[in-house]
Amino acid sequence: MSQMESGKAFEYSILKEFKEKLDSLTNVEIIKNAALTTAQQCFDTFSKQEQGRYLLTAIFAVNFLMDIEPRLSNDIGKDDILQLEILTDYQGQLGDVRDILVIRLLQKWEIGVSAKNNHKAVKHSRLSNDIDFGEKWLGIKCSQTYFDEISPIFTPLKKIKKESNSKQKWTTLANKEDNIYVPILNAFKKELYRIYKTSPIQVANGLIEYLVGTKDFYKVIKGLNPWHIICFN
Repeated sequence: MSQMESGKAFEYSILKEFKEKLDSLTNVEIIKNAALTTAQQCFDTFSKQEQGRYLLTAIFAVNFLMDIEPRLSNDIGKDDILQLEILTDYQGQLGDVRDILVIRLLQKWEIGVSAKNNHKAVKHSRLSNDIDFGEKWLGIKCSQTYFDEISPIFTPLKKIKKESNSKQKWTTLANKEDNIYVPILNAFKKELYRIYKTSPIQVANGLIEYLVGTKDFYKVIKGLNPWHIICFN
């Protein structure tokens, strides 16, 4: 299974356990959207044994969050509905790194959960010949010098993709470290430092907001054996 499928399955596991644990304690509503459908489909592709592992970690996480967030299980009346929603990937592009949102509209309260399966990365960042990471991450455009430097690296890759009809595998490329990774990262490093020198405070703030988002959340990490919860405020 891909990292995307396992990640979406873990998101669904947490949502499912929130629903099952809280259903008898308060009014719970699951928001139906495309992200929920995708997550459930990914979960259903796993074997019952693997689903059980996801759900076991989700149970530990939900029990812990119920202990430290009393509003999860305590409403202020029958109209105080607890809504559960899996957020779309598009919302992540807008700076919200949370995967699952738990909301009480009546109390104007919410908590978010970022679900990570077997990795602790805050965000999977991408570089390409047409991504202006400076503008996208920091609000400051990259220079033409940066694009001129990375274009000769990406152009052959685009040609390979086109000629193979997107079928040639990345593993077949030789000397990737010397020919692709290192030159791109060196160009990225130089450009990031150039932008930093023009506006160090904006870059510092922008990097933090880009990597960990602009909302409070709990990150739940499912490892091969232990599991972790980290709070970002």
